[in-house]
Amino acid sequence: MDSVIAWAVGIMVTWAPPGTSLIKDAIETPEAGRARYHEIASAAAKVAYDPELKPLFGGPRGRAETMALLLSIAYYESGYRRDVDLGIGKLARGSGVDSCLLQVRVGAGRTREGWSHEDLVADREKCFRAGLALIRRSFGACRKQDARDRLSAYTRGRCIDNDKHSRARIGRALNVPRAPMTDEAALASFPRRAPTPAPLPSEPRPLGNDS
Repeated sequence: MDSVIAWAVGIMVTWAPPGTSLIKDAIETPEAGRARYHEIASAAAKVAYDPELKPLFGGPRGRAETMALLLSIAYYESGYRRDVDLGIGKLARGSGVDSCLLQVRVGAGRTREGWSHEDLVADREKCFRAGLALIRRSFGACRKQDARDRLSAYTRGRCIDNDKHSRARIGRALNVPRAPMTDEAALASFPRRAPTPAPLPSEPRPLGNDS
């Protein structure tokens, strides 16, 4: 699994070299940024390679492709910025209601999983889990759209054709170098973990992320 994490960090560094932001609360050294990227990639891997969760894509590396899409969305939503990642400063929440690297629209409420803004920024894994659930719902709602547009309910709040936001995120994820391990090999090397507790029910929320 270490090779998968290194693969993911390499992708992130290529897309958004760490330590280059000029935003006050996002400033950090390249070394600190790369270490933070490693933590982000590790959290994304725990979600994408969770055997209790079905990957978004099929094939021998479907989980790696799922992880690549999570990281692609995070790149477009936050650029992996330190302030957004850690929930620091007034620019961290985008329009004011968005949370964490995936800019999940939670406002002052909670996600369907029962997580607040504070939960999402305190635990990257929860951020990726909430985001993956939104992505899966978007894919399901937009299943009649072109495959490149199936993220449009996440990005635009409704299923539309030729959505540049959906196509950019999916296209970037599809163009990454092939993961160094198959899902089967990666899962075999992944540390065993306790089952994830079932989330508490909460009030239904609109489908769109409106990012």
